[in-house]
Amino acid sequence: MAFDLKDKKIIITIGREFGSGGRAINRLVSEKLNLPLYDKDLINRAAAESGIDKETFDSMDEKASASLLLSIVRNLDKKNNKREHHDNTGIMSMSERLYLIQKQVIKKIASEGSCVMLGRCSNVTLRKDPDTVHFFIRAPKDFKLKTLKEFRDLEPNEAEKLMKNVDKERENYYKYYTGLKWGVPKDYSYILDSSVLGIESTADLICEIVLKKLKLK
Repeated sequence: MAFDLKDKKIIITIGREFGSGGRAINRLVSEKLNLPLYDKDLINRAAAESGIDKETFDSMDEKASASLLLSIVRNLDKKNNKREHHDNTGIMSMSERLYLIQKQVIKKIASEGSCVMLGRCSNVTLRKDPDTVHFFIRAPKDFKLKTLKEFRDLEPNEAEKLMKNVDKERENYYKYYTGLKWGVPKDYSYILDSSVLGIESTADLICEIVLKKLKLK
């Protein structure tokens, strides 16, 4: 059953481990609550509003590039709130420019009305917004391997390698741009294990939480 929340304001952000079903959960929450979904659409909008081609955004989307990893190493001895986002020339890198553009677009989208956003540090970007609720989806390795087999037809060895690589990229990306550790409970409203209820029922649980927050249930 889809709900009509047009007279309410709620921004739902969903972070996720690779293979946990987070993208599918994100889509289901959007459909069930009848809210706009921003996943790759966020990239499209950032590209359109900045004039930078979409392929450039896609190539760096939630990924830790070699230059970004080098910057992380160089900044290990600096306090998080004083982290310098530039390379050794003092010039902001392309990945940093794209992150700042994306951050501005996330704030702009949130100001326009209710929606669901997937990843991209949106929980940190919007953490001071009172109309937000932030979720992180995790799951045990066996469940994630099964999900990757079902949705991507990946064999266990291939799936496990990809899972480690993607999550490491997301972890490094998140740490560099926020100064925080990825997936830590204090930075989210709720941490959910999708293996407990399954993908669809986890989406239903998120909808229940949101409706209660809005005092609709």
